[in-house]
Amino acid sequence: MRDRARRACAGFTLVELLVVISIIGILVGLLLPAVQSARAAGRRTQCQNNIRQLAIGVLGYVTANNKFPALGVISDVGKMNNPRMNVDTPQNQGINSWTDPTYVPITGEVPMYNWVVEILPYIDQASLANAWVKTGLNVSGQLGSYGYMTATTLVPGNPSNLAIGSTSLAVLRCPDDHTTLENQGNLSYVANMGVSLWNPTPYGFSASFVDGQGHVGCYPEGIVFASPSMGSGGWSFNVSVTRCLGLMFMEDNGLYGTTTPMPWNVRNTPASITDGSSSTLMLSENTLVGVSGGGAISKGAPTNWACPLPTFCGFMYNISSSCSATQPPHAPSGDQDGVGWMFANLQGTPGCINGGQQLTVEGTYPYSNSAHSNGCNMAFCDGAVRFIKQSIDSTAYAKMMSPAGARVNLLYRQLPLNEDTFAQ
Repeated sequence: MRDRARRACAGFTLVELLVVISIIGILVGLLLPAVQSARAAGRRTQCQNNIRQLAIGVLGYVTANNKFPALGVISDVGKMNNPRMNVDTPQNQGINSWTDPTYVPITGEVPMYNWVVEILPYIDQASLANAWVKTGLNVSGQLGSYGYMTATTLVPGNPSNLAIGSTSLAVLRCPDDHTTLENQGNLSYVANMGVSLWNPTPYGFSASFVDGQGHVGCYPEGIVFASPSMGSGGWSFNVSVTRCLGLMFMEDNGLYGTTTPMPWNVRNTPASITDGSSSTLMLSENTLVGVSGGGAISKGAPTNWACPLPTFCGFMYNISSSCSATQPPHAPSGDQDGVGWMFANLQGTPGCINGGQQLTVEGTYPYSNSAHSNGCNMAFCDGAVRFIKQSIDSTAYAKMMSPAGARVNLLYRQLPLNEDTFAQ
């Protein structure tokens, strides 16, 4: 009887406990990656939903206005009504001056607003859109332009522009964006500005894998189109080319918005996307835009989702900067695309998709850049959203960025895009 009682009270042996613990540990180890993968997929899906809503907002704007919004608008006090030959001089760079850390803005230059402000009514933010003040009478009774940094209340009962742009909107933030700041005006999505920061003087952007070292330069990795000399027609050629190779562009609002719109302020329309809206990129992710406390590239000014400076609201692509009429690197040769397009997403070089994932300084990497593995969520001009792999062929990527690459000047003409390169 005592033997049976002892057997009935006996517990697990130490070996048995170790075996059970080991099995549980193995199961947990097997489950954790699956759980983490599911969470990552969920965040990526939320990001896709966000960028889809923004794309629908842009298309709503297009439907109402028959044109795409401007990438960003700056009131430049009439300084830019004559692009100079000497584009290397900071005071002659126009909008590009705002991406030159050595440039000091002159009195009256106002960074006003970007494409996000324009689509607010179409992303269920009509109250914010109605409260935003672009131009009006200042305290002295003079007409003035008001920017995203305007901190004074211009209309009784309405918030200031700075308060509006600093309001957190979930649709503007990717859940995986690790550079955001809580309760501030974050932004994780940018618009396709093509190959240039400013279309009459097509400056490129010199990217870097070193945090904060990206900067504007004299065509460092962009494309030299022609001499931007007013009177010679140079800037007109520049604009015609950049318009075919990008979707949204910077605009100069002139002297407080009272002058005639500058002739190089161009907008693409649905009819101008001749390569097809289903194969032309509209929006992408970029974790290095949006809110910041201010730095050299924004002239010390804080930034948020309304900031119109091009490196804070747009994304571009690099192409070979060498070009000559005798040996043009971008012109097709028979059924072969020009070799210059291979720089649009050349892996291992600054400016490639997700090349800035280790960077943290806002405004110094105006390219597609996400916190996801292996690629970015991007929206096309037909509203479709796809996850584009960072290893996508460079020439195909350049064609996806270009709304009319098949119609551009022969020096930069693109052959048809094979949609198998990105369709999934």
